[in-house]
Order: sequence, then structure tokens, then C-alpha cells
Amino acid sequence: MRRLRPLLLAAVPALVWAALATPAGAAYAAANAAPFAGPVAAAAAHKPKRSSHPRKPTRSCSPSSRKQSGRGSSRKSTCRTSTRHSTPSRPQRSRSGADTSSVTTSASAAAAAQASVIAQVLATPCQNTQLIPEPSNLATVRASVLCLINLERAEHGEEPLQPNRHLEAAAEGHGKEMLAVDYFDHVSPSGVTPVDRIRQTGYIPSSEVGYVIGENLAWGTLTLATPEAIVNAWIASPEHLANILEGKYRDTGIDIEPEVPQELAEGVEGALYTQEFGVIVH
Repeated sequence: MRRLRPLLLAAVPALVWAALATPAGAAYAAANAAPFAGPVAAAAAHKPKRSSHPRKPTRSCSPSSRKQSGRGSSRKSTCRTSTRHSTPSRPQRSRSGADTSSVTTSASAAAAAQASVIAQVLATPCQNTQLIPEPSNLATVRASVLCLINLERAEHGEEPLQPNRHLEAAAEGHGKEMLAVDYFDHVSPSGVTPVDRIRQTGYIPSSEVGYVIGENLAWGTLTLATPEAIVNAWIASPEHLANILEGKYRDTGIDIEPEVPQELAEGVEGALYTQEFGVIVH
């Protein structure tokens, strides 16, 4: 009988870096995962803060869950962590002499179009949500994850996210590096942050634009490696759900690797998920 990996969650002490010294700079709050092997695991989330000094990490704990089987007690594993980045929006200046009737009509048309898009998402069932990732089905699994994420957004009145090649490249690069270097975190051992990775793809075109970006990570073994299991785990976690439901986001990039860093899974079959979120604010 294949042994299941003991349940691990992510302990996420929060660190706050200084805001970037540009008009479009964003305070960067990073959640760093550190798995616990015991029956108690921790998860903490912090909103982005505008600060020029690091803050002391904080931590909160919640109990893990176990599954009992006829062959004895076993615990399945999943780990997840998230981070969000934001930049303050620019105030809109008022203009005199505006045609309020045309503005109202335009707003109504936009609202109707948004409602139509959301209704279409709600009416479309997600397929292949029980697939276990393997090299031959990764595109299908990626589409299933996006469908589940957009369904959750639609149920909360948010527009669906659109795939973006730059964010997909950032997600894929991070996923493959985590496997190659054997770690699970937003920040690489060499110090590369999500902002760095996304900048390198060209998603943020210049220092003159604003942006809001985020990242969710997860890994699971066996039946906890399916799109449904991973997305449900994200939805059950307030900090991950905040990324999923952020109304500013318009773009996303998803990567699925059909294995887990050896340090975590110890050879048990599973999958590693990375999702990037973003929007460029001109």
C-alpha cells in the first residue's frame, strides 16, 4: 500500500519590504512557507502595507485534519501559500461640464455587459476537475483550474480572469525552479521575488505604470493533487481567497508541474501549482 504523506500546511511569517522608489512603486508583503511535520500547522496572512521598514513576523495556528481508512490511519498532504502586491490607485480629477446622461448610459451598458459575462461563466460547468496532473494532460488541468477560479469569482460578482502569456511564463519559471532547486516559497533561495519574476517577463512594461499583482502556490499528493482539491484548498484559506476574489485583477498565468519538490513529498506522486494574478494600471 502506498504511504500517504502526512498533512502539512504552510506557516507564513510575513515580512514587509520597502516600497519601490517610483511613482508606480508597490509595497511588497511576502508570505514565506515553512512546512510543519506535526499535527498542528500554521497559516498567517497580511495585507500589503506601505512601509520603509521590515516588520516582525507574526504567526497563528490552526489544527490539521486527518482521514481514517479501513487500512489504518493516514493523512494526506497539501501545502499552500500566497502573497499580494498592490500599488495605490491614482485619484480621478473631476471635470466640469460633463454630460451626465451619456455617462449614466455608458455605465449602464458596461454593467449590463459585465453581468452578461458573469452569467455566462456561471452557466458553464467546469470539466476535468478530478484529473491528477501528468505530463500528457497539463493543458487540460490548467484550463480546469482557470475555470474553477473564474467560477468562484463569478459567484462573488467579479469578472473572469484572462490568460496572459507573460504571467504564464512567470508561473512556469517559478514552478520549474522550485522543483529544480527543491524549495517551496514565493522568494527563491537567490532572493528573486514575484515582482522580479513578473518584471523579467515584460508584464510590467515600465516604471511609469502602476500594477497590482499576486501569487498563490500549492502542492498536493495523490487525490489532493487534482484541480478541484487545490482550488478548494485555496478557497478555504482567507489569504488565498483574497487573491482569487481581488476585483482589480484582470490577467492570470497558471503553471502545473506533475511532481512535488522532493523535500516535501518524499517521492510520493503529486503536483505543484503556481498561479499569478495581475493588472496594469496606466
